[in-house]
Amino acid sequence: MTPQEPEKSIDLLNRLKQGDKQAYEKIYFGFSKELLYAAYKKTGDKIVAEELVQNIFISLWEKRLDLQINNLQAYLFGALKLSVINHVRSLVMENKYMEYQTLTYSEDHHDTSNQVDLHDLSSIIEKGINSLPEKTQEVFRLSRYQHQSTKDISTELNISEKAVEYHITRSIKRIKEYIKNFYIFF
Repeated sequence: MTPQEPEKSIDLLNRLKQGDKQAYEKIYFGFSKELLYAAYKKTGDKIVAEELVQNIFISLWEKRLDLQINNLQAYLFGALKLSVINHVRSLVMENKYMEYQTLTYSEDHHDTSNQVDLHDLSSIIEKGINSLPEKTQEVFRLSRYQHQSTKDISTELNISEKAVEYHITRSIKRIKEYIKNFYIFF
């Protein structure tokens, strides 16, 4: 599908809303390669790029009745941009924690103060997680401790992938604030 075909795009969207799987397939095959290329360019990881693009199309199908799309290409690439941003945010939080762990606790260096610092940080993070609403805690633990994908969490908890992303983003933000406030307090 080319961007020069807005009438065809509108027709496909109308058919998609009616549950037409052929229209969905045409949209998928018309945009998936371009989206995958853009996602790979942004993430540098083929598997992550594939997962992000797949999640966009799953969301498109699941939310087809509620979506108000005027420009299909702009919608899909906007959704990709948000997915990449959310992915990068989660990586940054995870990497900061891993960096801290690496810097304060190495296998070669087992001094007591580092172990105490690591234990304290782990306790603070756990308290921060426990301060979250129950569903948000559950999503966070499945994502960060059990390393489940957004899709797997969505299936397991019977919630949309957008809801999973919302809970993850919310939990990371709240835990960061909790840690920040804890250290400011002390």
